[in-house]
Amino acid sequence: MTISAILVVGIRLKDINISTLAILVAIPFSLEVIVFSSGLISLSSTESSRLLQNSIIFGVHFLINLSVVFPLTHRVELTKKLFPKAKVRFTFADSILPWLAILGVFMSFAGLVENYLRHAKGVNSTIFFYSFDVSGYIIYASNCGVLLVLTALTYKEEYDYALPSLRKKR
Repeated sequence: MTISAILVVGIRLKDINISTLAILVAIPFSLEVIVFSSGLISLSSTESSRLLQNSIIFGVHFLINLSVVFPLTHRVELTKKLFPKAKVRFTFADSILPWLAILGVFMSFAGLVENYLRHAKGVNSTIFFYSFDVSGYIIYASNCGVLLVLTALTYKEEYDYALPSLRKKR
């Protein structure tokens, strides 16, 4: 919801930077909702299939998070190639969001390794296992916060904090 609102504001401000960053942040969250909420991959497992089922779940999270690191890291260059006439610029969010994506990749990989240690080797460790969903929301909230600050700064530059209006700027 927050990312959608930021995307709408980015489109309204005609700022390609906010719009592309909002889309790139929304991709992993949207893919995870589609894959796991639709039942494409089951989130339940039996005692005998926990290693395999949890490996699939953490592995899919890992691949989804990994798939967004490259586009976030090279967002400015990719956006310039896709939209050569747009005012593409490097923002502070371009230096923060890739690190948050890398943190998500690390959390997914650590959950995958911990799942293997718990169910294949019998190690009693639950550092990432029980905090996995919470850490995902913390990363998503951090992404939203960074984009919200970027949007506020862009709005200040564009309108100098004038009252919002639906009328077009002259």
